[in-house]
Amino acid sequence: MTDSNAPILEVHNLSVGFPQTESLALQGVSFNVRPGEIIGIVGETGAGKSVLARAIIDMLPGSGRIVEGEVKVAGQSVAGMTVAQKRMLRGAGVALIGTNAKALLDPVVRVGEQISRVLRAHRSMGKAQAWQESIDLFQQVGIVNPEERAHAYPHELSGGMAQRVVIAMALIAQPKVLLADDATLGLDATIQLQVLDLLVHKARELGLGVVLITHDLGMVASYCDRVGIMRQGRLIELAPVREFLHDGPREPYSRELLAAASVRPTPMVESAAPDAARKSAAPLLEVVDLVKTFSVDGSKTVVRAVDGISLSIRKGETLALVGESGSGKTTMGQCLVKLLEADSGTIRFAGQDTLTLSNSEFRPLRRRMQMVFQEPYVALNPRWTVRDLVAEPLKLGDPLTQADQTTRVAELLDLVGIARKRLHAYPHELTAGEQKRVGIARALSVRPDFVIFDEPTTALDIRVRAQIIDLVRDLQEQMGLSALFITHDLNSVRSLAHYVAVMRYGKIVEQGETEKIFASPAEAYTKKLLAAELPIEVPAPRGREVQPIEVHG
Repeated sequence: MTDSNAPILEVHNLSVGFPQTESLALQGVSFNVRPGEIIGIVGETGAGKSVLARAIIDMLPGSGRIVEGEVKVAGQSVAGMTVAQKRMLRGAGVALIGTNAKALLDPVVRVGEQISRVLRAHRSMGKAQAWQESIDLFQQVGIVNPEERAHAYPHELSGGMAQRVVIAMALIAQPKVLLADDATLGLDATIQLQVLDLLVHKARELGLGVVLITHDLGMVASYCDRVGIMRQGRLIELAPVREFLHDGPREPYSRELLAAASVRPTPMVESAAPDAARKSAAPLLEVVDLVKTFSVDGSKTVVRAVDGISLSIRKGETLALVGESGSGKTTMGQCLVKLLEADSGTIRFAGQDTLTLSNSEFRPLRRRMQMVFQEPYVALNPRWTVRDLVAEPLKLGDPLTQADQTTRVAELLDLVGIARKRLHAYPHELTAGEQKRVGIARALSVRPDFVIFDEPTTALDIRVRAQIIDLVRDLQEQMGLSALFITHDLNSVRSLAHYVAVMRYGKIVEQGETEKIFASPAEAYTKKLLAAELPIEVPAPRGREVQPIEVHG
């Protein structure tokens, strides 16, 4: 007789090494997962989270190997399995769901056919039956018009829909354990919530053990029973989520992560007091009825990416522009600095109507209006060093001697928290956080009055995200900066923005003081968007109550 509460996954003293590195990627990691239990594994980039997931299914990248320890699934040692048994383990025993679902799917095969192939590999059935079961699976994971979607290629699906297909594929062989490795990274908050609700709902319904690998403590607080903190290849803390959040972490590093991830509401600047006073003060930036359209593939179809937007920002204020992907946020920001030409409307900066200015007339204002781009690695010249990148804007302003340039670059690196020893590093040698900081240093080099930050905290580690937020807050205090903060990271908005504007389909549907909007949103869409926020707070005994699966197109 088997014990229904016995661990379904056992990891004991697991250590993993790679010949090209001296230190171990994993060092003595041990934990168990029981049927129906969800464990969150949290850690920063390089902590060993993804290596752990791949070690469990014995699919380590490159020349990685397990040097010590053991993994058991349903009581059977993975190391003792034959090649055929391990092949069956990957799917029937343990299913791995990774990030970027479209990259996990074959781009030249219709998704229904991909599901059918997996079904036939794990079950004995013909093509017709496998195809019908694929349609049924699509229906189960909430994909509308499953027959039609089954004929689609991966690039024809949204990110959330592609992730649902990957989840359906993972559930085909009815695995005992699900490994979700940053499975919702980069998805909009509302889509992330739908995918997580689906994943957890199916796991609990089928009694699966789940290892949820993430750097989002809000996700862990809302969905997990236990939390494990990883650092430099070690599992340094493992505790029930309620105990971890209520009593506090045991380890100093865990306390650092929790503090970095917690919301610290932004104090209102002195000039941003009552609405009446705000309306009477002259704004630094004022946008009235701004419109930007695009034609679709050269056809007569026109998309209004920015559709009659009006907003204003005063000196020292930060306005957060939030909304889902495709709502027009980045297009709006690029129109403000004339990287895109608006079709109509008014943009007044420091009293000047910028839309009526020629490029040469706008150039003096461009120094006062800067933009930090969403993907710094793409925006940074890969052949230039940090010194070259930060010094480039200085050459466009007042002439500086070589010595003065060097001094100014060093001051800027100090300002954004980059060690001077990184002066001669190239972009690929920098971390994601350092790349973001270089982008900020470039923008600040010409001493602007207004900066647009496009997704400055997206996909960053917990502590790096907190550092970027603190940096922007400090810069505002020191320099009196005004800022537009474009994001879909709701947890960062309350820590950075005085005001928030909610954007949907090119329009602003609601705007006001950040804390007021979060406390009592007026519009249904704003309520839906804020409901997708996963706060870091002590959960109910069983975690977030998973909502019924919704069907989405």
